[in-house]
Amino acid sequence: MAEPAKKTDMKLLEALNIVWDIVIIIALPTTLLALGGRWLDNRLGATPWFTILGLAIALFTAYILISRKAKDIAKRLGGPKQ
Repeated sequence: MAEPAKKTDMKLLEALNIVWDIVIIIALPTTLLALGGRWLDNRLGATPWFTILGLAIALFTAYILISRKAKDIAKRLGGPKQ
């Protein structure tokens, strides 16, 4: 009876891995680009334009990366091909 528990554990670990990947995909570019934009704003006195630009680029990057991740997950699960 240990086999069903192993399958459940593997599914849980896979789900946690997917969540972790999505958190990293969103948080890393957003943090780095927003901080970079803030640094440029402070350095050039252009507040808040570079911060806004950094956040816009981060959102676009996260959208692209999440779309790719979703396609990869659908492919692994045998979902519809796009």
